Amino acid sequence: MPNHQENRPLEQRVMVVDDDRYLLMAIDQTLSLNGYAVDTFASPVEALEQLDKKEYAAVVTDIKMPVMDGLQFLNHVKAADRELPVIMITGHGDIALAVTAIQGGAYDFLQKPVDEDVLLACLVRAMEKRRLVLENRRLSLSLAEQRQDLTRFYGLIGNHPAMHKLYDIIKAVAAESDPVMIYGETGTGKELVARAIHEIGSRAGQPFVAVNMGAMPAEMMESEFFGHLKGAFTGALQRKIGKFEYAGEGTLFLDEICSLPIALQSKLLRVLEEKTITPLGSNTSIPVKARIIAATNKDLEQEIAKETFRQDLYFRLNVLPIRIQPLRERKEDIPLLVEFFRQEYSYGKMQAPAPFAPETIREICSRPWPGNVRELRNHVRRLCILGSIEHNDTEDRGKNKAGAEPGNGLPLKAYMDKTEKDYIEATLRSNGGQVVPTCSQLGISRKTFYDKVNRFAIDLKSFRASD
Repeated sequence: MPNHQENRPLEQRVMVVDDDRYLLMAIDQTLSLNGYAVDTFASPVEALEQLDKKEYAAVVTDIKMPVMDGLQFLNHVKAADRELPVIMITGHGDIALAVTAIQGGAYDFLQKPVDEDVLLACLVRAMEKRRLVLENRRLSLSLAEQRQDLTRFYGLIGNHPAMHKLYDIIKAVAAESDPVMIYGETGTGKELVARAIHEIGSRAGQPFVAVNMGAMPAEMMESEFFGHLKGAFTGALQRKIGKFEYAGEGTLFLDEICSLPIALQSKLLRVLEEKTITPLGSNTSIPVKARIIAATNKDLEQEIAKETFRQDLYFRLNVLPIRIQPLRERKEDIPLLVEFFRQEYSYGKMQAPAPFAPETIREICSRPWPGNVRELRNHVRRLCILGSIEHNDTEDRGKNKAGAEPGNGLPLKAYMDKTEKDYIEATLRSNGGQVVPTCSQLGISRKTFYDKVNRFAIDLKSFRASD
């Protein structure tokens, strides 16, 4: 007899359903002797009740049964767990039904009288498939939980799906050496994205050189980029290493690329094409090995149409584009950012400001934040410094107070959970308890929404207006 136990996977519980008690007892004995845990049921209705309480590796069931036949039972099983393998037992005249069962999702069918070796071999195959399915489910769940808890990523902060997508793009881009173009409004964190790409990739141990085009005088740009020799021009008293050379094999980040004059755009294009630079006053080319990452808060295609940006340079830089979503489109992340900036301000201080009250958080979340994360950070610092002091700042409107809420001194996670729950409940209240608009406003999927509802024990009925 083949040794089926040697190949049997770890998940060993089998459900057997048959109204023939003699056959039920025989299969129970065969499987038990081979080390399986067996639950037998003479009624498919009773079996379905148990299906929700235990995890099974496989189901073995007869087709012809009173009250509920095997095909109906199969449909119920598949509705509960589509991937659970179901092995059907059929009489000699029920082959057509067995074929129908296979088409309905049954794993296999066996003819009566059931051969012991055939049954055991079929179970080994079915349970191996089940093991792989469960393993994939656990892995997917683990990854989902990791993503759900991923609120910080190389200086970036956010748990919104758009931020998770951004994190994935950064990891994919970091493995390459092609030029990157980062698009984002002012204050969205374009340099943080560039630094994350640098830190994750193979250039992490090399220099990261950031150049803000908008803050550099046009007449100094060429010297700053390419360097110069002593005596190359009036005032060149010694040799200067340019940014390209200084970056070495690291990363050169060119922020506000649209501020680069047209004349220098052509020289940058030549550098990208030839991968060499020539310092001012020199005839010797120097190889360029640094990776180029550029960033802009403007629409480059519009700049090309206005002839303020070269199209050929655009094609050279826009190999791997990355777009950062503005804060107003991911307001779910604002409470996370507020607490992070409060703690950032509090670090090292003897008297740290207390966590902000829920009404303060709600008021902050209601704002459009055109300056994005940078503007929010400055606002939080003002609240930490001024607290409830009355002032005439029109942005604050004299209403924001960094007041203490009941329960101050909570651990960070408990406080963040409370803040998140308050925000979800406030959003539900504003939408009359309707799930779809609430999910849309929160920027989360329905599954994530219901997970949070269960986690925070939120009573949805209490937010719905009575008829």
